[in-house]
Amino acid sequence: MNERAFRKLVSGERRGLLAAGCRLGLSLLAAVYGLAVRLRTAGFRFGLSRISRCQVPVISIGNLTAGGTGKTPLVAWLTKWCQSQALQPGLLSRGYRSDADGNNDEKQLLDQFCPGVPHLQQPDRVSAARAAIDRHDCNVLLLDDGFQHRRLHRDLDLVLIDATCPFGYERLLPRGLLREPTSALGRSSLVVLTRADLVPTEIREALCDRLVRLAGHDRVVQVAFRPAGLINATGATVAIPETLESPAAAFCGIGNPDAFFGSLEFVATRRFDDHHHYTADDLDALGHWARQQRARTLITTRKDLVKIPHTALAGIPLWAVETRVEFLAGRAMLEEMLGKTLVSPDGPVPD
Repeated sequence: MNERAFRKLVSGERRGLLAAGCRLGLSLLAAVYGLAVRLRTAGFRFGLSRISRCQVPVISIGNLTAGGTGKTPLVAWLTKWCQSQALQPGLLSRGYRSDADGNNDEKQLLDQFCPGVPHLQQPDRVSAARAAIDRHDCNVLLLDDGFQHRRLHRDLDLVLIDATCPFGYERLLPRGLLREPTSALGRSSLVVLTRADLVPTEIREALCDRLVRLAGHDRVVQVAFRPAGLINATGATVAIPETLESPAAAFCGIGNPDAFFGSLEFVATRRFDDHHHYTADDLDALGHWARQQRARTLITTRKDLVKIPHTALAGIPLWAVETRVEFLAGRAMLEEMLGKTLVSPDGPVPD
């Protein structure tokens, strides 16, 4: 079952006796998963599981749900913010679905966004943290997708919630998309509501109220990811109107494809599983599909483009959307918390 079919099933969109039976089976599995999550949480709460500390500050950027919430652009923003404060950041991630060279799309993209910044990928983030400090002289660590990685102590826990699908259909995996119960937000230092511009104001306000109740604090930041232009595999850039005057088709393999497809107008869309590795057959099929749709331009995400070293498919120009992080509310609060957390041996981080 692909991700789209899975979402239709767990959301209740798919009807019928077979779908209901599948949801019942998934509910039983979710009960087992939930018990395991609670036992693990209790182990850390009561000191049965060890938490390792670093000699430098650690900032975790994580999710409550499975799927894309916009971590990569926010990690890039935080990295550049640290650099602007004369810090030497290092990035730590698990390396989910890495290729034969040990890299995945997120690392390749962050290498482009933050050139020269050490990025260590391995499941044991404690060992990676030590290596980042000892080998690369990093004095602040950004733990990508770290909310559930409890073994490494963090000084600031940022939890991202996607406004378009905030609570994973209100159920734990695999019956829904929640990695932990919503009460886990009580561990957060700050909640970042992403894609806040894509829901009506009244829904956004109600969502913020619920986040405050769950987190037990009112530190909620709201951000949007705005299309800022287009870029191709050579690094050439153009403004969006220059290219999208003609019919464009879009494809992607990310955690929340609907948010991407809704960012611009496309004549047709095609989705792949998150972190999809594109084969030559895939690219040939995409070019043929685009021609069938009479598209004159193909659009994808930066996360997909790093795995496709072509400027055109079947003669149709291929571009990726560049996005910028725009703070709708709470930027000053976030920067204040960062400034208080990132303290060097010589004193507070300079303004």
